[in-house]
Amino acid sequence: MLRANYFDGRSTRIYAVELSMVSDDLVVRGENFDFKFPFSQVQVDERLGRAARRLRFNGGAFCEVSDLVGLDGLLAMTPHQEGRIDRMQRRLPTVLVSCLAFMALAIAAYRWGVPWAAALGARRLPASVGKTITTQELKILDGRILLPSKISLERQKALRKQFMSLILPEGGVPNSNLLFRASSLGANAFTLPDGTIVVLDDLITTINNSQQIIAVLSHELGHAHGHHGLQLLLQSSLIGTFWTFYIGDISQLLAAAPVALAQAKYSQELERQADDYGAGLLRGNGMSPQLLADVLKKLTELHPSASKGGYLSSHPSTDERMQHLHFLAAHTSDQ
Repeated sequence: MLRANYFDGRSTRIYAVELSMVSDDLVVRGENFDFKFPFSQVQVDERLGRAARRLRFNGGAFCEVSDLVGLDGLLAMTPHQEGRIDRMQRRLPTVLVSCLAFMALAIAAYRWGVPWAAALGARRLPASVGKTITTQELKILDGRILLPSKISLERQKALRKQFMSLILPEGGVPNSNLLFRASSLGANAFTLPDGTIVVLDDLITTINNSQQIIAVLSHELGHAHGHHGLQLLLQSSLIGTFWTFYIGDISQLLAAAPVALAQAKYSQELERQADDYGAGLLRGNGMSPQLLADVLKKLTELHPSASKGGYLSSHPSTDERMQHLHFLAAHTSDQ
């Protein structure tokens, strides 16, 4: 006899029963009842580790069996055969192959799937989302990580005038807000989700060349054009991505944004896109992409430890980027 708990499917009462096989019928015996059920009409749940298994009957009734070894013995007396998936789950080679396949899928999803989904989301989210996040994060960053700029107002005005006079590759002039701030983040510039560009004092004083600063801003306009700031947030907050798409709640993005924005580290592909955009912008305004390459070289030489923080930390693979910009500059001169 195999002990089990019987549920009639109509109430929550549990009946202690004993199961046995008589010919082709499953016999269920308990207090005040005794019935047979053709085993061909019994549905046996698949094995799930050490969890109790259920024998289901028509009408919603079922028996729950905790003695898995005893149940195996009972099933051995029936025509029942375990399902293909159940058999595969108990074969070590199959389990190992499945684990490897899952790991490969997870890596592929992280490497290509997440960036693709984040890029799609960044392009399709309403502009109001970017503005809301930017407004909220500036309230958090200002006075803490970001402080009032010490660059003279005349210098700020001149740089802003040069910036606003640029002609974009797609036509028109920049509609990005340009902010100047002081910070311990070093020689840095970053783009917020709504396209606002924050330039830190150390970047201006380190470069000390208006055209090269404009070259940096052209690169940041590339990030703004590609919605890379918002994409970075979506990539760094998968939960936020889910809520944003399916529920419309951006609170998770707001929570993740301060650190992600201040310490932005774009992928090589996003950097290449921003460099290409900036190079096209510079060419369209009578300047050479070499300006941006010169900036990278200058920062590398003046700040050998820049890989640990600052503008170069936010923009990895500096040598490859400089080589690419040298190529773009040479290509421009040949035209």
